[in-house]
Amino acid sequence: MDLEKLIRRARRKRLFEQGPQTVTVSLDREAIQKMIPHREPFLLLDSIESVDLEQVSMVARRRIDPADPVLKGHFPGDPIYPGALLLEMVGQAMLCLHHLHSHGRTTVLPEDRPRPIRLLKLHHALFQAEVRPDDEIELLVQKVDGDEFTVTCAGQVRKGDTVCTITVMEVYLVEEDEQ
Repeated sequence: MDLEKLIRRARRKRLFEQGPQTVTVSLDREAIQKMIPHREPFLLLDSIESVDLEQVSMVARRRIDPADPVLKGHFPGDPIYPGALLLEMVGQAMLCLHHLHSHGRTTVLPEDRPRPIRLLKLHHALFQAEVRPDDEIELLVQKVDGDEFTVTCAGQVRKGDTVCTITVMEVYLVEEDEQ
């Protein structure tokens, strides 16, 4: 996939459109914790609402809590949710997508456990609109490349029709004996 073309398109349009294989799901924070190792206060996803294993794409959601302590200092009197945390949010959604895709299902089982994965490279990050307290944001993630060692995904943070953030990141799939 041509990443430059994808990034240019994602500045204005949805990263992907739902297709005939898109499954509506209702995965909450408890299910998300079975796919990724993050916990409060660093669990940044509220829910996953759709998954498409054919497109290898997913839609997740997050409401920005006005009481989140990072908003006190970023910035006093003009709170904006930090871009680094938006990237982390996309990364967490990416890990959930990888978990579901690698298991070939849109459900989470009671015995599911997070696989160790590490951020390898941030290929691109663009911040073109702010995210503020009480905003309801949608996270779109889609796999663009991968092999047995790495996975590269594109992500988009949206507030309604506004594209706030676009990123492309790559993760390293850690083997059990590498931990």
